[in-house]
Amino acid sequence: MTASQTQKQTYDDIIVAVWYDIDYGDSTNVRDYYTDDAVLSFGGREVRGRQAIHDGYLERAAGDRVSRHIVSNVHVVEQGEDSAKVVSTLRLYAGNGTPVLPNADPLSVSDCFDTFVKEDDGQWRIASRLLSNVFVRQGATFSEPQARE
Repeated sequence: MTASQTQKQTYDDIIVAVWYDIDYGDSTNVRDYYTDDAVLSFGGREVRGRQAIHDGYLERAAGDRVSRHIVSNVHVVEQGEDSAKVVSTLRLYAGNGTPVLPNADPLSVSDCFDTFVKEDDGQWRIASRLLSNVFVRQGATFSEPQARE
């Protein structure tokens, strides 16, 4: 099954909304875009569950991290009736402090692999997200949600 333009736009909107809430908001809405049992993976580390993802991003938002997540090349790899696999490219600009920060190069360029599912309420949400770095600036430090024991 091929994704319609409307379906592709739905996934694109969700991807952008997550990063927008992290970059411009206080991350309180991030959990709305994930399933209860979602898995968020960063380079071998996993955060499991909507609440853990939410808590991790709230903790990050409490600090002085400034970021901009730039998304492009959104492509629906596989479309099913109630699930979809979507890949996008993420460029991350980030640092600690108060803008304007002295940073012209991206911290990283990553492939973002999302699995979306259509839940019982009819909403599409992220069931899994894997961020796989392709390029990383030397000396880069990341501020990611941490797995809870």
